[in-house]
Amino acid sequence: FFLDVSAYVLTQLDARQLPEGAKADPVAGQKTFATLCVACHGPEGKGMPILGAPDLTHPNAFIYGSSFAQLQQTIRDGRQSQMPAQQVLQGNDRVHILAAYVYSLSRQEQPAEKE
Repeated sequence: FFLDVSAYVLTQLDARQLPEGAKADPVAGQKTFATLCVACHGPEGKGMPILGAPDLTHPNAFIYGSSFAQLQQTIRDGRQSQMPAQQVLQGNDRVHILAAYVYSLSRQEQPAEKE
């Protein structure tokens, strides 16, 4: 189910105002996320506060900003020994694909809160 939702969301990236040139392969983005990110951010990107890993589905929860450029920088360079840098191991293309995927997670419509 998660892969189906992820694939749909990533096919809608243009509608989600992803910056020009920030195209992504839905399967590659989800696979890279599953390999590198789920240990701290969970399979749906909901985060683990005890580890300092923010909920990636809420742009206001991001510690260092939620713009595409800020996400790409965080993934590329890492953050204060909690977020490992991915540039050397993954290269620019995979960092870009992963940043686009994470960006899409934070741009999904949120369910309305019940009163």
